Amino acid sequence: MGYQISRRGLLAGTIGAVATMAATRGVRAEGGQIVVADWGGDWNDRAVQFLEAPYVEKAGYTVVRDLDGFDQRRTKIIASRRLPRAPMDVAHMDDATAFELNALDALDKIDETAVPRLKDVIPLLRTPTFVPWQYSAWIIGYNPSKLKDGPKSFGDLWDPKYKGIIGLSNEHWFHHMECAALKIGKSLDNMDAEAVKASMMEWKKAASPRIYPNHLQIEQALKNEEILIAPEYKARILQFASDGVNVVSSYPAEGGITIIFGLVMPKKGPNPDGGKFYCNALLDPDGLAALVQKSFYSPANTKSVLPEAAAKQIAFTPNEQKALHNRPHAFWLKNRSDLLDWWNKEFKS
Repeated sequence: MGYQISRRGLLAGTIGAVATMAATRGVRAEGGQIVVADWGGDWNDRAVQFLEAPYVEKAGYTVVRDLDGFDQRRTKIIASRRLPRAPMDVAHMDDATAFELNALDALDKIDETAVPRLKDVIPLLRTPTFVPWQYSAWIIGYNPSKLKDGPKSFGDLWDPKYKGIIGLSNEHWFHHMECAALKIGKSLDNMDAEAVKASMMEWKKAASPRIYPNHLQIEQALKNEEILIAPEYKARILQFASDGVNVVSSYPAEGGITIIFGLVMPKKGPNPDGGKFYCNALLDPDGLAALVQKSFYSPANTKSVLPEAAAKQIAFTPNEQKALHNRPHAFWLKNRSDLLDWWNKEFKS
């Protein structure tokens, strides 16, 4: 994937912001409000700075931001199926939740007629109801000054020698369970929910990991050396390091876990034309190239041109790409609610 970006990106030309806002590749700006739901924090700040303000708001739209947690956003979309109108036009989502929401018939289909820039998106990342935007992988970050021999696998995180110094993001509870599945069976195929629970409880007993709300608190804990290890997205580890945190990445022996972030449009959104315009605008190759150099995710648009050094830093090696695990969407569709309840009541207690 990283190779595709650097190779194809070299073919792209520079598109002026003014021309992009005026035409947006055939998607006409109608004006009005676009209600957009995302995580808030630095994720929202970068979206505003590099894409929403220069390409959406300057085209005449008012972006109304519904900033909330991941599970709250998902719940709102599911609940809106029974309402006359959805509460948002566009929601930032990961590929697994987009899979689930599509299975529940909660999303509009989005094709190249609605969003012309989809033709430039890496085909393997696309689905009929999901607009890929950025992608990376869940790996391990650690403090190299305090840990000369840092963890080299997800399985290492169960080692009692790391007791009390591992931080876990509560918002990303599902990835921790996927790490447990890889420790058990080296694969995310045919995950066994009960075996995962047992392994998680072994982890809790052996290493007593600390739980923080999300990425931002994980970063602060690493900076303050409250923790020395954190399973995280490679993109986030690179971002922490750029912010001055003493942290390096370790690609786990079991392989990383892919994560694709993108956009979905709930059915019955208040401004579907505005939602389509927003999705197309957020795939602007220049704006996206600028954004990912701050977020350290890889851009899904193959027309985004990254400087060679940035592409090398963000991309995965060929061997790392081969070892990546796709997330088990069907498993989570079946087990998500029960395992989230178990995480909250048992693992966190």
